[in-house]
Amino acid sequence: MNELPERINAMKVVSYDVEEIVGYISDGLEKPVEEVTLDDVLEWIEDDVEQDISNGSVFYQDENGSEL
Repeated sequence: MNELPERINAMKVVSYDVEEIVGYISDGLEKPVEEVTLDDVLEWIEDDVEQDISNGSVFYQDENGSEL
């Protein structure tokens, strides 16, 4: 019988352009760019991740980082 891994990690990595997000925030909230905070940016990213988590590529790895 094949030995099963102890854990399997499912990951999706997305990089966000902060300047672009600041533009979205200031356009949508009519908030001047200089008033956009890190908390604003992180909230925008968290909302996007919640909406997008089930779409796109997901990587599966065992506990040693080997792709499954």
